Amino acid sequence: MFLDIGGNPFDFWEYTPLEVLGLIESFNRVYIQKKKEKIIESYRLSQMIANHVSLLISNEARVLDVWEYAPELFNEEKAQVEEQRRQQQVLQHKEQMRAFAERFNRMRKEENYEHDS
Repeated sequence: MFLDIGGNPFDFWEYTPLEVLGLIESFNRVYIQKKKEKIIESYRLSQMIANHVSLLISNEARVLDVWEYAPELFNEEKAQVEEQRRQQQVLQHKEQMRAFAERFNRMRKEENYEHDS
């Protein structure tokens, strides 16, 4: 078993039985963690594929942002993108209000011109 975890046969004789057991248990923990990560990665990939396929099928589906698949990894990016979206909405609203004011002022000038004639 010690050789299966990549241990050197000569090092085996230098370790106590508890140290060998600790190395084997550590290897097993790392191995299980890597397997879990691979399964999670495969699951997230399947979610992404399913989401993009649903875009073809349903009009109500939407593209998910990357942090919706792995929120624990993308906190900073999410905050940055949300701030950019908020700023974009503010600029869009500002432009809409400017266009509205321009239309309103033009209508008032036309009304005043008609009353003066």
